[in-house]
Amino acid sequence: MKATQNNSQRVKKITIIALFCAMSFIISVILPIKVMFLTLDFKDTISAICGMFFGPAAGLFCAVVVPFIEFLYSDTGVYGLIMNLLSSIAFVGVSTLIYKYKKSIWGAVAGLVAGACVTVAVMLVANLFVTPYYMGVTQEAVIELIPKVIFPFNLVKSILNASITMLIYKPVSKVLKRMGVSKNNSVSVNSDGTVLTQNKTRSLAVALVSAVVMILAFLVLFFVLGGKLA
Repeated sequence: MKATQNNSQRVKKITIIALFCAMSFIISVILPIKVMFLTLDFKDTISAICGMFFGPAAGLFCAVVVPFIEFLYSDTGVYGLIMNLLSSIAFVGVSTLIYKYKKSIWGAVAGLVAGACVTVAVMLVANLFVTPYYMGVTQEAVIELIPKVIFPFNLVKSILNASITMLIYKPVSKVLKRMGVSKNNSVSVNSDGTVLTQNKTRSLAVALVSAVVMILAFLVLFFVLGGKLA
């Protein structure tokens, strides 16, 4: 009986992870925003949610599989594949790994903030060395674009991904639990079995802050980088 339940949970887990991959790919197709040679999409939020619920390995699986699927139809070729992989692995890997060892609201915040910072750093370095090779431009030309486009773009993208992930992770997590998908996670409860009010208050506060940050990031995207939108 126990073996049957374990198999059922394994099948559910594989199915849900596959659905996360599919949703991540769909989002990358229907919601891309072009800023010069850069592309803003929110597929990494789905991979991050997958990794926060099922563990870093599941999140990284999504983060790696989706760019390869995009590669099959995208006109950005190997350049787009490399940049997508670096960006997704940096954000999803760092954020979910920290959350794995600190499963709390503040652990999620710390993981997403760290993931955003690492992503910005990785993409700055990647643009310095990968972009000149594949785009046929000089490194000096790329350096000139860093303060004007590359840095603000990647900063806004990372902030948006982190904010959206923080906003929708809890609702998605609740839906998965109602579906009977297991997750190893500890929750603080009162003696009567109810969740601590303090945790609920913190969740609401973090959600509100995430929403404000997300709105501000969108404003920066459209008013500061607006003139460069393709």
